[in-house]
Amino acid sequence: MSQTSLKAKLREQIGKGATKKYRVDGWIPAEFYSAHEANLHLLLKGRDFEKILSHGHGLFNLEVEDNQKNLQCVIKDIQLDPVKGNVLHADFQGVKLGEKLTLSVPIILKGAAAGIKAGGILEFIIREVEIECLPKDIPEQIEIDVTSLQIGDSLRVKDLKFENFRILDDPEETVLVLEHPKLVKEAEEVEAEEELLVEEEPKEPELVRARKKEEEEE
Repeated sequence: MSQTSLKAKLREQIGKGATKKYRVDGWIPAEFYSAHEANLHLLLKGRDFEKILSHGHGLFNLEVEDNQKNLQCVIKDIQLDPVKGNVLHADFQGVKLGEKLTLSVPIILKGAAAGIKAGGILEFIIREVEIECLPKDIPEQIEIDVTSLQIGDSLRVKDLKFENFRILDDPEETVLVLEHPKLVKEAEEVEAEEELLVEEEPKEPELVRARKKEEEEE
């Protein structure tokens, strides 16, 4: 697959104070880890990096300022602001083109399921999977065509079959299920009733609890 160019510069300072200042100035702190290269503390231009992320994940050609050569890598982890949703920190894993690696890839649903048109409700349970592949075969995302799904149909990890990579998640895990709206409503009602019973569970009067405590102490 094609590589995405990403510019970065070396981070001179580390620590909470420096990190906070970098973010205020529009930079995203990042780390580069590799078994073949030296680890690096980096800074990424916030807007540029978030724009690249909006197009998906994949293999990056990391151009580090003042570095003699570019680095091949993938995103290993991203930390997001829980309120604003912007990127706070990123970790990159260096790769060697002939060696397999593991990484998480998002799942994207394609098409409109026939069962939804018939009144069914689609529950999208697993939105990303961990895969093993060569760097050249990294997919930006995994597309699943749900057009033919009917009410009652489900899809498990073992049903996802691809030639260039292997999915490492539990084969029996359910990726999605297309359920009848009545079943979904009944499940929600049962859950609401259980919560109500817990809330209404009678409690012992304070005097009774005090007497029990005295008896246990005696």
